[in-house]
Amino acid sequence: MSNLPTLPECGAPATVRIELYTTGSLDACAYTCAAHTPQATAAIGGAGLDAYPTGLGPGVSRPCGHVFVYPTGTLAAPDDLAHPRWCDRDRCRLRGRHCSRARRVDTNRSESSVVEVGLVRALHPAARTMVSLSGAASAVVLSTGQARVLRYRLAHLLDLAAVSRQG
Repeated sequence: MSNLPTLPECGAPATVRIELYTTGSLDACAYTCAAHTPQATAAIGGAGLDAYPTGLGPGVSRPCGHVFVYPTGTLAAPDDLAHPRWCDRDRCRLRGRHCSRARRVDTNRSESSVVEVGLVRALHPAARTMVSLSGAASAVVLSTGQARVLRYRLAHLLDLAAVSRQG
């Protein structure tokens, strides 16, 4: 928590959740009462973090001054260096590998199949990080090098498809 500033806290019920971002990644949430929100937001901004105040979700009850730091974010204490930063830290030993949260490949339209992408790496210290593509029927695991080439191949094919539609 090296970059996390000291935030005001009074212990009263929080009415605002402030999302703390670093480099476009949600790394923590701070909870404040309405009176302390401007001070907390200023302190967060002064520490070089982006602060986005939002309302509390239904059923959420936190005291003013409570901060939750996501274990996969850049503000987390490096207490478990065995996990890569992107690991979801959920049953790694049981799964036999580190896995990131699966992200849906979503076009905002109805698709014939659901596709998700994520990172995986075996627990062995010399294991390489791989990219996993999962579909309804099966999964394909690629090295990061293969994923990089796939990105370029797909971009090229999409460019060809766009040209053929125009001609």
